[in-house]
Amino acid sequence: MEESNRFNWLFDTITTHTLDIIAIVDQNRRVRFTTPMFFEIFGSNLEGNPDLDIFDVVHPEDREWLMGRHKNVIATQQTSSTEYRVIDKYGEIRHFECKTTPIPDTEDNLTVVAIRDITERKLMESELQHRKNRYEVLQKSLRDYSQDLSAVMKASDLEGRLLKEVRFILPMSEPEVIVLDNEENLDEVDFFLQQIVIGKLERIKDQYFIKIGDKKNCSYILSLQASSIQDSMESIWLETLVYYTVMVFENLNVIENLMNQLETTLQRNETPQWVLRLLFNLQEQQRLNLSSDLHDTVLQDQIDLYRRLEALLNRYEIEAGVKTQLKAIEQGLLDTIHQIRMTCNELRPPLLRELGLERALENLFDHTQVSSTFKINFQTENTTDLILSEELTIGIYRIVQELLNNAAKHSNATSLKFCLIKDGPLKIVYSDNGVGFDTNKLNPSFNNMGLTSMRQRVQSLNGCIEFHSQLNQGLKVLIEFPKFRDGA
Repeated sequence: MEESNRFNWLFDTITTHTLDIIAIVDQNRRVRFTTPMFFEIFGSNLEGNPDLDIFDVVHPEDREWLMGRHKNVIATQQTSSTEYRVIDKYGEIRHFECKTTPIPDTEDNLTVVAIRDITERKLMESELQHRKNRYEVLQKSLRDYSQDLSAVMKASDLEGRLLKEVRFILPMSEPEVIVLDNEENLDEVDFFLQQIVIGKLERIKDQYFIKIGDKKNCSYILSLQASSIQDSMESIWLETLVYYTVMVFENLNVIENLMNQLETTLQRNETPQWVLRLLFNLQEQQRLNLSSDLHDTVLQDQIDLYRRLEALLNRYEIEAGVKTQLKAIEQGLLDTIHQIRMTCNELRPPLLRELGLERALENLFDHTQVSSTFKINFQTENTTDLILSEELTIGIYRIVQELLNNAAKHSNATSLKFCLIKDGPLKIVYSDNGVGFDTNKLNPSFNNMGLTSMRQRVQSLNGCIEFHSQLNQGLKVLIEFPKFRDGA
């Protein structure tokens, strides 16, 4: 008798204080017994509601299939686990997981239902997925914006592109570029805005302000609604976006002045070599900055999210189905981390500086062939002691990239050949067995297949380029840098 009382005391203590819900339900879904936590969450009690239907608290969208599952447990006498939503006594939606076990040989087909509140975990999963999706959107925005900046030639176009991107990513931001004349008498707020540091986000009441730069005694400041920025990653995105804008804005001021002068003096279609060189150097600087920022901000945040998710999986016992989903999110984060690293490497290939042009090209060809239908043959002559300036190294690398892109998009070639030759001048010889084209159509504008950019890149490096091709006879490209000197 004493042992029985002790057992009853232990049972009452456990059922009273457990945070989970344990209920006994009959075949008509009536609650025969439940722990106090059920009523703490949903209100009422069994004495006041003896015919309580346990499915009354289930979310309407989940109720029908959950009732079918209950019938199936009784019919098969097999234990079943699932997740579903409920509505608590405050009208809030919660997520539950439950395990239903039939009690054999009972008159009313009783089942034991063990229920656990997993709302916090579900919110965490949802937050992780949301942040992952948001990071991908912000990452793509920065990549696309940076690429578009290479085509921007006027400060006014830059402002328009900036506002377009901010409106797209932050729809409720109502962005505008404020122009303050530094020679006018300014009120207190405008004077403060005039003094803020370029690229630094400042808040005044319900607005954010971030200075883009100065031009002709005027300060250009981006303003937007503060409520449009929901978390730190969006503010980092905005500062990064404006940082790219600042770099281009400063350089475009110089370029725009030069172009205004050139418009009155140039009598030919050919752009001067020094202008092309400036533009390509600016483009490479933008790529370098973007690669660095992606690596130091977005990539590190993605790695942090991955480690937190990994710790969550290792720290808690999680139902198999949920764990599979979390593992899928974990793999998605790894894929995103890999893609960011690939993007950083494409923007600024690390092997160029550390190992030189030849090894970097070998790495590029190996990587390209993995996803291409053509075979690449790479040969070198007299390049053992080749030393190139950083500008020429990156220039040649970009030219080769453009040749590969052209081959992949237009040539239908099965074989590509690259030769890097140091024979007095530095030469690059490219050939393929693709469909070719009529070279007469190249003049005067080179508007096909990205060849304009290639020719201008060569011209900016004091080189010359020739295209030899006929329809169905493949393409041969000869590039030479006559004034090349080792290390120059």
